[in-house]
Amino acid sequence: MRARLATKITVLIVVVLIVGFGISTIWTIHRESQLLVEQNTLAVRRLTATLVASIEGAMLQERPDVTRIVLDELKASSPVDELTIYRRNGVEAFTDLTTMMEVDKNAGLAKEVMANIKKMARPPGKTMSGPLFQRAVETLRPQENLLEQNGVPYFVLHQPILNQNKCQGCHGSDHQVRAVVRVATSMAPVLAEVRTQRNRQILIGLLTILAAGAVMTVAMGRIVIRPINALAAAARRVGQGDFDARAPAGSRDELGQLGAAFNEMTGRLAQAYRDLEGKNNELARALQEVQESRQRLAVLEQLKGELAKFVPDAVKKLLEQNPNATELEKKNVDVSVLFLDIAGYTKLSEQLEPKKLNQLVQLYFSSFLEIIQAHHGDVNETAGDGLMVIFQADRTPGDHAVNATRAAFAIRQRVGTLNEEYGGVFPAIQLHMGINTGPALVGATKLGGAGSERWTFTASGQTTNIAARLAGSATGGEIIVGPSTAERIRQHFVLETLGERAFKNVSQPLVVFRVIPPGVYEKIA
Repeated sequence: MRARLATKITVLIVVVLIVGFGISTIWTIHRESQLLVEQNTLAVRRLTATLVASIEGAMLQERPDVTRIVLDELKASSPVDELTIYRRNGVEAFTDLTTMMEVDKNAGLAKEVMANIKKMARPPGKTMSGPLFQRAVETLRPQENLLEQNGVPYFVLHQPILNQNKCQGCHGSDHQVRAVVRVATSMAPVLAEVRTQRNRQILIGLLTILAAGAVMTVAMGRIVIRPINALAAAARRVGQGDFDARAPAGSRDELGQLGAAFNEMTGRLAQAYRDLEGKNNELARALQEVQESRQRLAVLEQLKGELAKFVPDAVKKLLEQNPNATELEKKNVDVSVLFLDIAGYTKLSEQLEPKKLNQLVQLYFSSFLEIIQAHHGDVNETAGDGLMVIFQADRTPGDHAVNATRAAFAIRQRVGTLNEEYGGVFPAIQLHMGINTGPALVGATKLGGAGSERWTFTASGQTTNIAARLAGSATGGEIIVGPSTAERIRQHFVLETLGERAFKNVSQPLVVFRVIPPGVYEKIA
């Protein structure tokens, strides 16, 4: 990070300095070059103006010979490379006697002057006819230009000498320009000086940029890079889990504020991490408790499933609706009680081994449970070869006596089916069945003392006792019902009266009935 950021900052500083100093240096070089050129051209203009003034002064004194002398001296001693005066027709002036003859004709000249001029007469040089010369004659204004001759730059000035009123007495008034002064000076020394100053300025600019860049880079490294590196190191420590790491925050500038904000954030992260650890610990404990609870619940569910096999459906539903099970307290309920047992069980126990006999009872009685539940009955007790089933009014849709009778017929039919299916395995069996309807005390009964208790759910009373007696009086395959049951099912089944019978522990004889199975009606008729 240091190398990348330091390089970026250094490059940025150098670029800014190059742009700033570059523009400044270029402008300075350009300005100084203009000044040098301007100074040189100004000197040429002044020299030309002096020459023109001298010529005009001498001519007004009618001493053109003096003008010739001055011109020759200036050519010999002037720093310019060329100093020539041309007539308006382009012929070099002050060489031949043409102008002198014209002036002498118009105004007359002294013999001494004429003699001096004749002594200095010589053939004129090359005729001047360039565009600057023509423009100076036509516009009456000085014409300047930079020309290059043989690879050398020259500043050339064409200065017109006007034909003023005071001059027209000698030169006539038919023209506006008497002559044009042409001055040419080499610009090579000036341009060389310009190049020297330019190189000097560029060198100074480069040295300044390097020095300023170095100073600013060092300063930036101390002021910006170092605090940022410290902040980055602290951030890495925090990323590795060290929330005690702190960044420098001593300065009052933005970096100091950033460090203070970072330290505040780190402190909050440390507190949040501690809080999170505490929450994680609590969550781990809670999760462990939940897992233990689930294990206990699984055990309880397993235990519930195992115990449910021994609990009647009516009791299970009451407990699911109300765990306190206040409804399990005994109360008088209208019920129908079905007793059934295996006919000839004693003889079967003599014929079969106990294990095989138990298999027979388990096979047949297990198949009865589905029928009993389908007709809304509850198996209350099993005793060897017998079952006690209770059909309650609040548990049975319709008349519970009719459901009990239908369940008895379905069980009887199932016995026939099982006898055929297992004919080669078990001997065929028949059932004694008795049904009685009436009030019974239904609910939980506690057996035993405080040290050893057992709860049972049953229906007790004379109705249950009579149902057991009716089953005991039936012959193989019969369904015997009491008078109350017969009264309630006679609209659904065919009954055969068996007359009055006396039963043990029953004070009065009872009229009992045998329920005729469907399909036997025609035989009875």
